[in-house]
Amino acid sequence: MLATLHSGRSKAKRDQHGKKSPTDHQPLKDTGPSYRSAVHESTVKTPASVVFGAELRLPIDLISDRPKKEEGVNNYISHLKDRLKLTHVEVRQKMRIESDRMKTRYDLRANTGGFQVGEKVWLYNPKRTKGKSPKLQKSWEGPYTVVTRLNDVVYRIQKNPQAKMKIVHIDRLTPYQEPHPNEGVT
Repeated sequence: MLATLHSGRSKAKRDQHGKKSPTDHQPLKDTGPSYRSAVHESTVKTPASVVFGAELRLPIDLISDRPKKEEGVNNYISHLKDRLKLTHVEVRQKMRIESDRMKTRYDLRANTGGFQVGEKVWLYNPKRTKGKSPKLQKSWEGPYTVVTRLNDVVYRIQKNPQAKMKIVHIDRLTPYQEPHPNEGVT
C-alpha cells in the first residue's frame, strides 16, 4: 500500500505553466474510510460509530453480509437516538478514565514536593547556536539558588547575589547535586 501511495505522489500533474496542481498535496485522500472504521484505543469505538451511530459499511461488508431488514423511519430515528446517547456516555466515561490514567503517569515524573528556599537547582534553558547540533549544546544552566516560592509551581531563582533574578516554572527546574570529590578521577 505504501508503494502505491508513493507512486501516486511522484506522478504529479502540472498545469500549463509547469506548476504542480493544487491537489498534489493530498496523496492520502482515500484513507478516510480506513480511519473512520478503525477502533481507537482511547475510546474503544470507531469514529463512525461515535458520529453516525453505526459502523461504516465497507465494500467487503456489502459482498459478505446480507441486507438488513428495513425498519420504519420513526423507529429508526428513535433507535439511532438511543444508540448515539449510549455511545456518547460510554465514550465520555472511557475518555475520563484515560485522562486520569495520563494524569497519573504525568504525576509520577512531576516534582510534586517542590523546592525549598535556599536549595540549589539546575535551570533548563536550551540555547541554540547556529551551526552546532542541538544535541551537543548544554541545555541546563546552574547551579541557581531558590530565592522565593511564588506559588506551588513558580519560583524566583538567582545564580549569585549580584545576578538578575529569574522567575521560572517548576517544570524547568531539577535538583542540583554537588559533584563528589572522587568523581571523574581515575
